Amino acid sequence: MVFSAKKGFTSLQAAAFSAQLVLTCSVSLLTHATISPNGKYAYKTVTIPFFAEVTKLALSSTFFYNDYVQSNGQLQIERSSQTVLTAAVPALLYFVSNNLNFIIIRELGATNFQLLNNLKILSTAIFFRIIMKVDLNKLQWRMLVLLTIRCTVSQLGQGKDGHVLVGSALGYGLKVCNACLTAMSSVFCEKFLKHLPNNFHFQNVLLYSWGVLFTTVSVVWDGELFSKGVEVLFRGHTALTFMLICNYAFVGIATSGVMKFLDNIAKTFAATGAMFIVATLSIVKFGEPFRIELVLGCLIAAVAVDVYYHGELLLDKKKDDDFLDDEELVVVQGSSSTSRGEEKNATI
Repeated sequence: MVFSAKKGFTSLQAAAFSAQLVLTCSVSLLTHATISPNGKYAYKTVTIPFFAEVTKLALSSTFFYNDYVQSNGQLQIERSSQTVLTAAVPALLYFVSNNLNFIIIRELGATNFQLLNNLKILSTAIFFRIIMKVDLNKLQWRMLVLLTIRCTVSQLGQGKDGHVLVGSALGYGLKVCNACLTAMSSVFCEKFLKHLPNNFHFQNVLLYSWGVLFTTVSVVWDGELFSKGVEVLFRGHTALTFMLICNYAFVGIATSGVMKFLDNIAKTFAATGAMFIVATLSIVKFGEPFRIELVLGCLIAAVAVDVYYHGELLLDKKKDDDFLDDEELVVVQGSSSTSRGEEKNATI
């Protein structure tokens, strides 16, 4: 496993992880900030992923060209039809997931969206078990159950119209579906990035080429682009939406970097850290109510994630401590026996 508490981070891994943490926070916050007072988006939400995919493709193509030039044209790449088509699977799943995010954040808010992101840990574990054949121990499965309970606890409170849950049924339903989609796309993406010996930026070019194709279809699907012209793509956009586009672009590249040079475990660590930051900023900036259920949910999530990823290490540490205690006891007993032997010899 790449990400380990014993191995630590290299500078490249630390940069990828830090970028993932910061950009994960700002995606939900910026999306929430672009919602109009009437609860709707003033722009076509499908244009955000479209511009983000175009930006990612442009950046990755530039990086790949730079690598190709530096290698004097000797860069070895595998570009079979199977490789190209494999990239379409995570790209399609991410496309659907990114568009669902706008509806979920509108229905649940930035804080609840970020809190419920931990559902991805459960779904990721299941898909890792099915697709990547990664086994989990009994302690890890128990922590996944605890995380699921935490997600429920964090949503309890006085919601709209006196309901027990603070969000809408539509938001919760889409979030569960989105957790499965995101987990599946992450697993497929990590398998694509790690199991093929290709240049990292070339792999991103393949992913984002499919992303541009899918988002283009979504933009022209309703026919409004043809009837009203290109200006429909820019209608309702502001400086905030421009920042959101850049955020989506950079978080996409950062996510690829984390899964290429670290793994999905580090990605979920970043999501957990983002949970605390988003919750705090949403209360301060957007006036979301402070709820004890929110605090308890965050604390339960932090403990569950820590035990999930470090449980064996903690248990091993305890065994090491017991072993050292036994060794010290043996040494003390050995020293006592030696002293008694010396005293006996001296008496003789």
